[in-house]
Amino acid sequence: MKKVMVLLKAMLILLFLTSCASHGTTVPKAFIGSAEIFQVDDTGTVKVKGYNLKYQPTHWAFVHCDYWSGCYMRCQGPKKICKSIAEKSDLKVINILTNH
Repeated sequence: MKKVMVLLKAMLILLFLTSCASHGTTVPKAFIGSAEIFQVDDTGTVKVKGYNLKYQPTHWAFVHCDYWSGCYMRCQGPKKICKSIAEKSDLKVINILTNH
């Protein structure tokens, strides 16, 4: 009986921890002129065109969504342009964190 309770608790904890993960990357919608401004790679990262991305930091724009733990848009390029892309895609930016 004790082993069953330990196993049940372990399963519940695992279920809870996996449900706390973020919904994942949000990809911006296309808008007029977006093809000249950015592209999205296979991993879902928005890459701002016209900049040497080797020297550009990655920004995590946390945006409002219906998922309870939130969503984010990962963007590489100038922070101001990343925020502009999100807003033009009708995403409400809550916070932006930068990884240097």
